[in-house]
Amino acid sequence: MLIQVALNGGTTRAEHAAVPITPDELATEARAAQLAGAGAFHVHPRNTVGAETLAPVHVLGSVAAVRAATGLPVGVTTGIWTVGGDVRRRLALVAGWTGGDRPDYASINMNEPGIEELADLLTSLDIEIEAGVWTAEDARVLGASGFRHRIRWVLMEPEDETPAEAVRSAAAAAAELAGLGITARQVRHGYGAATWDVLRAAIADEQDIRIGLEDTTVLPGGAVAAGNGDLVEAAARLLDES
Repeated sequence: MLIQVALNGGTTRAEHAAVPITPDELATEARAAQLAGAGAFHVHPRNTVGAETLAPVHVLGSVAAVRAATGLPVGVTTGIWTVGGDVRRRLALVAGWTGGDRPDYASINMNEPGIEELADLLTSLDIEIEAGVWTAEDARVLGASGFRHRIRWVLMEPEDETPAEAVRSAAAAAAELAGLGITARQVRHGYGAATWDVLRAAIADEQDIRIGLEDTTVLPGGAVAAGNGDLVEAAARLLDES
């Protein structure tokens, strides 16, 4: 089973001192995660002041650093919040993700505008699609999309803060996907207090998992993780125990 690692996301240095921002920091954290059992990465590239960005210079630099350090697949966000909700601006920036340092895959959140055009652009750039599904409704959006058969996997990411609710949301979305005939692998993860319960349920369902400082800063027992490597080690133990 795959352990994908979300190295940074929107988590700030105030929330955890080890959150990687620069390409060199991303590479260091990625290498530690790889040694602990990671098989792929999800990155939110940052600019020189630490803000999330889709600008090609920062995206390509971040991807290149992680890939050089690990040799593993690297994906990035396309979150609409990074461009202030501007669909056209997002397309213009993503169009610059070219060359050998382009991401292996990129996330498209099903609850955002402009997803069809974005999917077509990514395909034209030979960048695979990671379909971000938060709810059963998002699953239905994916089912109705023109790119449902072009996805690398479904990134199942319930946002519920309560563990039981997050597990139920993921199960409902998974059931919707099954009913729609979408059989792609699922990479499931939770946020905050729900993180580890969502992972346990995913493992029980024989689906892949995601962990990292984007999702949580604490280990299953409540201790603060030293970094992404610690979190991956804990996730790998869950797999070993299953």
